[in-house]
Amino acid sequence: MKKTLLAISAVTVLVLLAVGALFTPFGNGLIKPIIESKLNEKLPKKITLEKFRFSPSSFDIKLVLEPGSFIEANGDFSIFSRSVDAKYLVDIKDLAVIAPLIDFKIRGPFKSYGDIKGDEESMSIDGKIQLAEGGGDYDVELKNFEPKTLRVDIDSLKLQKLLYMLYQPEFVGGALDIVADLKNLDPKNLSGKATVTMVADVNREIMKRDFNITLPKTDIKGDINADLKGSEIEYDALVASNLAKISSKGTIESENLNMDLDYSIKISELALLKPVTNAPLRGSFATSGKVSGNRDRLVVLGRSDVAKSDTKYELVLREFSPVMAKASVSGAKLADLLYMVEQPKYADALIDMELKMDSLAFDNLSGVIETKIKQGRTFPAVLKREFNLTDADIKFVAEHHTKIEKSVATTKAQIDSTVAKAEVQKAIFDIKANSLVSDYKVDVPDLDRLYFATQKHLKGSVTVTGDIKKDKDLIITGHSDTLGGKIDFKIVNDEVTNRIRGIKVTALTDMLIYPRVFDSSMDADVSYNLATKKGRLDATLLKGRILPNQMTFLLSQMAKFDITKEIYEETKITSKIDDKRFVSDLDMKSRLTRITSKGAVLDMNRNSVEAKLQIDIKGKPVYVKIRGDIDSPKVSLDAGSILKKRLEQKLENKIPQQYKEPLKNLLKAF
Repeated sequence: MKKTLLAISAVTVLVLLAVGALFTPFGNGLIKPIIESKLNEKLPKKITLEKFRFSPSSFDIKLVLEPGSFIEANGDFSIFSRSVDAKYLVDIKDLAVIAPLIDFKIRGPFKSYGDIKGDEESMSIDGKIQLAEGGGDYDVELKNFEPKTLRVDIDSLKLQKLLYMLYQPEFVGGALDIVADLKNLDPKNLSGKATVTMVADVNREIMKRDFNITLPKTDIKGDINADLKGSEIEYDALVASNLAKISSKGTIESENLNMDLDYSIKISELALLKPVTNAPLRGSFATSGKVSGNRDRLVVLGRSDVAKSDTKYELVLREFSPVMAKASVSGAKLADLLYMVEQPKYADALIDMELKMDSLAFDNLSGVIETKIKQGRTFPAVLKREFNLTDADIKFVAEHHTKIEKSVATTKAQIDSTVAKAEVQKAIFDIKANSLVSDYKVDVPDLDRLYFATQKHLKGSVTVTGDIKKDKDLIITGHSDTLGGKIDFKIVNDEVTNRIRGIKVTALTDMLIYPRVFDSSMDADVSYNLATKKGRLDATLLKGRILPNQMTFLLSQMAKFDITKEIYEETKITSKIDDKRFVSDLDMKSRLTRITSKGAVLDMNRNSVEAKLQIDIKGKPVYVKIRGDIDSPKVSLDAGSILKKRLEQKLENKIPQQYKEPLKNLLKAF
């Protein structure tokens, strides 16, 4: 028995000696690298344990994050009573150094220091904080190492510095004060009061420089008062300026986040929010409503006058994510919507819309949208300024029905205007794939109504049907039975190809309101680039006949030849297109004639023509120049070779023999 007691005593002494050794400088030196290594294994950023001293009654620790930035604590403690009386200091020159540790992007200086006193049953932390060129005091009371009460009084936090810390543009200046006195931090039995006060002003130079927004002098005041009663928080919040007023009050239950609150938002200039929303918005906006429910089902009911409309909406959220929505819009003004999204006021109209979305999940969107546009009218002055369209005064109405199932929207739409009527029977837009497939039909009953766009008077009508496809590329196909033939085209992004078959040339010239000069049927292939406005035309005209005109009259008078009786089995035209300027080569042949031209110019911008034709009549050349306005060009004819031949024939019988040879030599000079 005695030996056993001696053995136990020896072991106890050895353990005490070993434990005691840990609190010696030698023991601290052994533990320090182990702790530092374990910390660096867990942390994403390497730190240095610069000081590590523990004795049975005191400690001194300093953790260095980088040169000049550290966390330090030192004082007295009792390992047996688990009590402490110590000081601490957190001094960080740039919070960016701790960003990897807290997984949050932040920067700027931070400092906090104070005292920690007490034991496990009751401990207090009294400290000061310096942040964003402001600061104040805070006190925390802990029971069994759990925080029970909190008092915070922080003054004059500079808003510009807070924005800088969060990597945001410093578009607001001013100060923020925070006062809180929370008597109980138990989430089920919170009690106390908290107040946040803000006095700010908008930095107009930064708004102009960074966001191209010009604002008047804008001062902002904000107050949030909260009264915590058990699990309920009663609050009253107001943020007001000469540009916006946002207010809300109500009750929030903290445990299940039950809410019953009112809200009102009146914004006289949405551009103020651009630094936050990053959305191109401007103009005024107002809405108000109620929020009720909890985390499982939260309902937002509201009303708005967006774009001078009467709009009602309902939004249902689960776990604070929107799952269902309804909206009814009556009398929204298109001009105000265009202004709001920073677009020119091309037109105005009244818009009514009914929206019901049964699911807002991106991969399973479902619902119905009905839209009607009434009393639509374009603004010619704006269209002239923006697109150089002349007198584009167009009245229009439209209807649109969209059904969405599993994030695929199927749309039927109709637009009726004083210029044209367009219909879409079935447009399918895959929202997840961002792809579109649609049919369309466009009917223009009077082509002359397109003068604002073509700058050319036209005659007749046209109907075009086709399909639109958009995924990686935009592909538009179209077909029209017109001008006595068929026209098919295809647009792939900027490239346009056009296949023309069997159209009547006289019908084409009638449509263009040009004089009829040729009667034929034409096949043509056209390629054109919408971006460069350059292209090529290759045309074949079959069984053509030149119609009576100024040129045929001159040929009849001077060459004694009626070219209108000739049939041109095949005529070839090749043209280079530069915007509306055609530079063409011509080759046409009949039984007795051949007509050619190089570099003939038809300029539809200037409505002018300039061409030089070589007309070989029975092997004798006649040169014709055509210049001037397309509607009535000047035609000049050089029939020297024919006149020379006719003169030779007449002189042959009337000139004495001795003068014939000298006269032939003289005529050779012409």
